Amino acid sequence: MEDSFTMKLFMGVGLIGLVLIIFQVIFGVFVGHDSDVSGSASLDVHGGHGGGGSIVSLKTVSGMCLGFGFGGALLEQNGFSPGIAALGGIGIGAVIGAIYFWMMHSLYKLKSDGTSVLTEAVNRSGTVYMRIPGNTSGAGEIQVAFGGRLQNVPAFTRGMGLSTGTPVKVVGLHGDRALLVEKL
Repeated sequence: MEDSFTMKLFMGVGLIGLVLIIFQVIFGVFVGHDSDVSGSASLDVHGGHGGGGSIVSLKTVSGMCLGFGFGGALLEQNGFSPGIAALGGIGIGAVIGAIYFWMMHSLYKLKSDGTSVLTEAVNRSGTVYMRIPGNTSGAGEIQVAFGGRLQNVPAFTRGMGLSTGTPVKVVGLHGDRALLVEKL
């Protein structure tokens, strides 16, 4: 039995979706890029700030093509008319695209750039790691736990100098990259 035009069309769309997914995996593993298209070509559902992707993206379109193509071909092969197979393929593609979007959105919420915000350290206790000169004349360094880990941060004090091992309390920020501390 010779394949119909619609069967060839379904298989072609399915193969395009499969090839796009394979390229995304290759780019993700070997190049280290998420291989998604950003910018005005996507329909963002979360305002573009930390939303975890968009509904119309290369990832979801690839999943939709895969589902439409192979789902439609499977339905037509099982005796459904090309019109019903196309509608079924659209439904299968929409479900696969939605599942893919949900999975990527869920994974994106786990994403972290690994940086912590210095304001999280304010009112926390720490220990002087490197001597801090007095009267904010120079920076030393303290160890303080914030952002989920123990961190070494440049620090200043307004009072007398603080020697290594002195317990301190963070009372504020000193510029953008240092803390202001006082002896406990």
